[in-house]
Amino acid sequence: MYRLLAIDLDGTLLSPQKIITRRTYNALMQAITAGMQLVIATGQTLNVLRAVCADLPLTVPQIIYNGAIIADASTGAIVREQLVPQEYILSTLARLQEMNLYRGYHTHEHVYVDHNTPGAQKWYRPPVPPALEVADVASIYPQTCIKLVGIGDEGTLRAKRQQLEDLLAGQLYVTQASRDLLEFLHPAASKGNALKFLAEELAIAPEEIVAIGDNHNDIGMLTFAGLGIAMGNAHDEVKAAATYVTSRNSKDGVAVALEKMVLPYLEAASS
Repeated sequence: MYRLLAIDLDGTLLSPQKIITRRTYNALMQAITAGMQLVIATGQTLNVLRAVCADLPLTVPQIIYNGAIIADASTGAIVREQLVPQEYILSTLARLQEMNLYRGYHTHEHVYVDHNTPGAQKWYRPPVPPALEVADVASIYPQTCIKLVGIGDEGTLRAKRQQLEDLLAGQLYVTQASRDLLEFLHPAASKGNALKFLAEELAIAPEEIVAIGDNHNDIGMLTFAGLGIAMGNAHDEVKAAATYVTSRNSKDGVAVALEKMVLPYLEAASS
């Protein structure tokens, strides 16, 4: 029986208007009422998660910062934290600059970005504080770093990600969180590893887990879960890693997947 539901936020659970639609909310609540636990697995901060998921019962720890942190949504208490190793921060920022990427630096208090980083002021909405623009993101070092970010043109970013994966192999986990955003984390930090940790803590087997996502950073949890679902708006590399491909997030893809692949199974198991 399915016992845990792990869902990405942007491009998956949220519509293009950054809301959880009524149909999706109802499907989630049916799954939860039938006994499933809900984990939001996002690259976003805990404040963002709290703001957009305020009406959902998040009773188990949540995955934030792409798995670098697992935290209790109600208290903010950190269950597990894996920070970027200090010795790789400046060299990685230099590589990003050499590749003509704008850079971001996430601390516990703020998100810092290079001056004039495209779209940075639209990343967060109140009550979440905006990103702070600075002349040189490297000046934030040696503050504690949860993750580094590279922002660039979506036409070339996937190729640059593959280059950086090779260059930083064994140093940092490199992932793509959206079409124009790369992220660099502790080498053991990922949504997949965080989900594995939570499953072990909750004594839930992989085959009892359903995971839904749309981007490269979701592949680890899609392949770990017994049922890995890719969104219709996902990149082909994500769809190839999934068990099932649902509709786009603009067409209630999460609700469609739950209604077709999960809720009937839960009903049959309880009857």
